Amino acid sequence: MLGSNDAGLLSEMEIDAIGEIMNISLGSSATSVSQLLGQPVNITTPEVKVMKTRDFDIQTYEPAIGVEINYVKGLDGQNILILKKSDVKVIVGLLLQTDFSDKEFVLDEMNIGAICEVMNQMMGASATALSQFLNRSINISPPNSFQIDDSDKFKSKYFNGDQNIVAVYFNLMIGDLVNSQFINVMRIDLAKELIANFGFEQPETESAQAGQPESPAPAPPAAEAPPAPPVQPQPAAVSAAPPAPPVQPQPAAVSAAPPAPPVTTAAPPGPAQPPVVQSAAEPSQNYSVSNAVYPSFDAADVKLNSNETNNLSMIMSVPLQITVEIGRTSKKIKDILDFTAGTIVELDRQAGSQVDVYVNGKPIAKGNVVVVDDNYGVRITEVINNSEILKLV
Repeated sequence: MLGSNDAGLLSEMEIDAIGEIMNISLGSSATSVSQLLGQPVNITTPEVKVMKTRDFDIQTYEPAIGVEINYVKGLDGQNILILKKSDVKVIVGLLLQTDFSDKEFVLDEMNIGAICEVMNQMMGASATALSQFLNRSINISPPNSFQIDDSDKFKSKYFNGDQNIVAVYFNLMIGDLVNSQFINVMRIDLAKELIANFGFEQPETESAQAGQPESPAPAPPAAEAPPAPPVQPQPAAVSAAPPAPPVQPQPAAVSAAPPAPPVTTAAPPGPAQPPVVQSAAEPSQNYSVSNAVYPSFDAADVKLNSNETNNLSMIMSVPLQITVEIGRTSKKIKDILDFTAGTIVELDRQAGSQVDVYVNGKPIAKGNVVVVDDNYGVRITEVINNSEILKLV
């Protein structure tokens, strides 16, 4: 929703994008708050409004509770959550296990700490979801809670004059106890930073580029030179040398002189010739390939001496504690204090399921419960292999 003076600030598509981002970030925090309060929490799809500060009215929320959240990394700005004091009263009562229905709710140190804890969990989960969505690291400072008694003083403290702001309205439902609304307020620059990476400015850029004259086509490439003639194979370097003069027979007395170097190896300098492949002319060789031979890893029969036999017998006689576990569960301290004779504790395993067999606290097998001579027993149906047992050690 755009005010009359705000039509040029954010387009309808940008407002929808802000609503979707806030829905993902704050909607994902409902799970954390639900686990903290022990009640189902639902935060519905938001309604985004862009307005001037003078048009922002929270009188229907007064007395209200404000929560200030500052971004310290990833984003620049702050979010301010505005909740009804009656809703905060229920939230703090659930967290502290205290019934405030007949008591006056005062923002003392304990209640402020409880509100900050709930908001810290809520906005922490929201920042995590926002970080994954925007693909950047986002951190927030610890929330600061305060009471809003005068909306004019509140707006003069957090907003400079009559500036543009973005207000996101959420419906909050906590079990059957709360069905209300809260507001997330931010400045217009923070809202634009949230959608800065979604390319909403791209159509204007493309239209501006379309108005520009086309650049002249590049000059055609120069005519390619005719391909060089193929290189003819050259004979070996030996044949490139001039023919050697015939060797004249020498007398026996001259045979003691050192022989002259062969003339055939001294080729005249000239352009480099491509190497001559000699492998094709080489005669093929026959190779004999034998099968791979692997050493045997089978342990040979080891005979123990008397000392080793005594040590093994001593180890075999060590008693071990065997425990059979039917199932497990977790309870809060207040639930355990309420245990009496006849209380039924529900486990995390269905009736008839296999039980776990532990030896000295390590699981080694699974089995079925049987009755043997009026005593419970376990029939082993599955034994964990040695490699898995070693991983547990």
